[in-house]
Amino acid sequence: MPSTPHFKHDLRLAAHVRACAHDGQVVLLDLQRSRYLGVGGPLAATLAPVISGWPGHDNCPHVGTSSQADTEVLAAPLMRQGLITRDTAPSSARAVLPEAAQTLSAEPLIGTAPVGASRILRFLRSYASATACLRLCSLLSIANRVAARRIRAVTTGRVNHLPLGGEVAAYLRLRPLMFTAHDRCLQDSLTLLEFLAVERWYPNWVIGVATQPFRAHAWVQTGDLVLSDLHENVRRYTPILVA
Repeated sequence: MPSTPHFKHDLRLAAHVRACAHDGQVVLLDLQRSRYLGVGGPLAATLAPVISGWPGHDNCPHVGTSSQADTEVLAAPLMRQGLITRDTAPSSARAVLPEAAQTLSAEPLIGTAPVGASRILRFLRSYASATACLRLCSLLSIANRVAARRIRAVTTGRVNHLPLGGEVAAYLRLRPLMFTAHDRCLQDSLTLLEFLAVERWYPNWVIGVATQPFRAHAWVQTGDLVLSDLHENVRRYTPILVA
């Protein structure tokens, strides 16, 4: 009886690609091109054992019934798009957050949150910075900047540990000056991140996806606490990027 072939697992997700599984599909996010790609269940399951970083890869046996050549034919379109690679360099660790379980209750504070000249100026600068990033930078550059800023602050001990409910309430009070959050989740989440960073708060930036139909959403979260949305809402999405 012929033995089951053992694949040489030298394929991996490219460094600028993030992936997650949702409702039986695998979704890939190309951070350089700001594009999503969905991979259907049967193909996703076939590729899982042979692509490092693929959702479910660590739980798949590194054997299969198809030849390696056949599997690589299936993987070829992803390689041509630069989504997977033969690069043998180990992937950098991905940030992981607890599942969203709480919502910051800033709404009751909005009416009384002070919004003097300094906060208005900070909001306008934060909005301008987020707008420029979204127009000129890739999601990869933005995510790297957000993560590097937090790491630098933690390393140097320059992190504000005071409650931030008042700051988020002030942001929510000022937000209608420039935009509403409806269908502007990237703008909203990045502006809030910039607004908080001035006072040395560095929560995480999260992008999540859902399928059937496909949709993506961005929010701000620290631990299991959601700052820019309701936790019940963001739990409908599977995080694909945590920065």
